[in-house]
Order: sequence, then structure tokens, then C-alpha cells
Amino acid sequence: MVLNQLDPFPMDDDSTVHGAMTPPETVATFLDEQDPLTPFKPTSSVPWPGSTFIIRSAESGQVLTLVDGQLILASPGGRGSIHWACVETKGWLGFRNTVSGRYLGHDNRGKLRCVADRHQAWENFCARLTPDGGYILQMTHFERLWKVGMQVERGKEMLAKVGEGRDDGIVWEFVKV
Repeated sequence: MVLNQLDPFPMDDDSTVHGAMTPPETVATFLDEQDPLTPFKPTSSVPWPGSTFIIRSAESGQVLTLVDGQLILASPGGRGSIHWACVETKGWLGFRNTVSGRYLGHDNRGKLRCVADRHQAWENFCARLTPDGGYILQMTHFERLWKVGMQVERGKEMLAKVGEGRDDGIVWEFVKV
């Protein structure tokens, strides 16, 4: 063993780094699992312009699907188009169906549809992260933001923007493709 004049506690070690103490691997793993500052591992990607997503209901696992011009929630792997390109216009998010080229928006009654060929006011979205993960999608309604949820019209459940206090909205996950 060679004594280092500067190190008052020389180590009997053949490594090139002297004096550093590295905890055993099991301790390091245990500390990582218990550390409250360990980075959050989301179940969803962040909706971001320039990316394409499958938009999935966190509760049901069904995905936002365009079938024969109609928007529905359907099980993955079925008939219909499920890929949505995220865009940004004037700071607002928009979602363009990659097959039809049309934008996700709403009609004058608030029902979701996919017919616009441009991203305009009725196609504006805001995605708000929830404390438990996933996002609430909100759409502009004059000077307010209304959540995207389910609404019953003529006995049929449909995707729509819903007013304040009527619904908490659907929690969505964005699966990047």
C-alpha cells in the first residue's frame, strides 16, 4: 500500500479514485424508491405541437376515434382513425386527424366534431394536468373554458364540451406515436 501524504485516511484499494465511498447497489436502489424528489413518471405524454398522439380516456381506456365522420370513444384496434397531430395556433392547441386532415372542434351546440379544415376559435384546446395524472381538455366558449366530457342528447351519449358545474370532464391520456 502506498501512503498518500494528503489523505489522512488512506484506503487499501486498487481503484483509481481514492476516498470516495459508494453505497452498495441495494442501498442506492432503496434510496431512489423512497426519495420524494425522484422525478414523476407520468402515464401520459405531454400534448405538444409537432407530435402525434392517440387520445385515450384514462378511466375507460377507450380512445378518441373518427369513424365515418363521427367522433366516438372506442376500444383500440377497431375500425376508425385514432391518430391526432397536435398543432399550435396563437398559443392554443389544436388536434388534426391524420387521415381526414380535419380538426377536432365543436358545433354551435357544443357537440364535438371533426369537420374544420383550419384551426380556428372553435378548434382551440387547453390541456390541464390533473393531480393524479392525465389531462382535462378544455375548449373555448366565448371568454370561458369548458371541459370536454359526455353529454346526453335525445337519449344518446355523445362527446361534448360541458359547462361549469355540470361535469368534471373526462381525464385524457396522450399516447405519443
